[in-house]
Amino acid sequence: MLLAAAALLLAGTGCEKTIDLKLNTSDSQLVIEGKLADDGQPCQVSLNRSVNYAETNDFPAVSGAIVTLTDDTGARETLRETSPGQYVGASIRGVAGHAYTLRVETGGTAYVAVSTLPVVVPFDVLRTQPGIFDTKSIQAVVEYNDPLGEGNSYLFRQYRNGRLNKTFFIQNDKFTDGKRVSQSLRNMGGGGTADDLDKLASGDSLRVEMQNIDPNVYEYFRTLNQILQNNPAFSTTPANPKSNFSGGALGYFSAHSRRVKRLLIP
Repeated sequence: MLLAAAALLLAGTGCEKTIDLKLNTSDSQLVIEGKLADDGQPCQVSLNRSVNYAETNDFPAVSGAIVTLTDDTGARETLRETSPGQYVGASIRGVAGHAYTLRVETGGTAYVAVSTLPVVVPFDVLRTQPGIFDTKSIQAVVEYNDPLGEGNSYLFRQYRNGRLNKTFFIQNDKFTDGKRVSQSLRNMGGGGTADDLDKLASGDSLRVEMQNIDPNVYEYFRTLNQILQNNPAFSTTPANPKSNFSGGALGYFSAHSRRVKRLLIP
């Protein structure tokens, strides 16, 4: 069985961290990461090609693609390539309740994904507490009120002293619909065991980003998390994360809200 690796940039604004993910594919495939938040910034898209597992982790950028973004009001724009494989929009902004369609055309094939930016759920509290299993450690805790009606999904990213923790944290409201939620961000899953650089300590600057994501994007991160918690290189049935793109591309397009809280750890 031949595996490939793709660089998936699972980062918020300001700091990026690359996760090297071994994928179940013998052929080079297009890897798309598209993001549109409600923070007033334009859409950002990165295009790369996966490579075989035996090759070096040098993921070729895909230049010259035609990347277009439309919304459900009829607005349309073509993203500009600012550097190899990096495309940026201009006029369309993320607005809660609106659906966005990202279309990428390259090599004679079109890849399309649709994402709806959910209604914003306020990020109420960021605090810290001793670790559940190791009371000498420190964990971030987020609190928010989940609105009534199932289907709300969340992605949290944690920064220590400006450095993004490669672990990502996902949650939906299957068991918390309409409830007050207090969720600890434990350093496990979504990238393996955290190293010392990710371990919170007194005096650290902590920043946490809360994203309200649509169910298809949640499914992408859920299946990615399952792969990362196992070792895909030795799995008998390795799989790729469930992309919301048609056409056979890997990756995802997410229209989401973005709320950030910061604190200095006592």
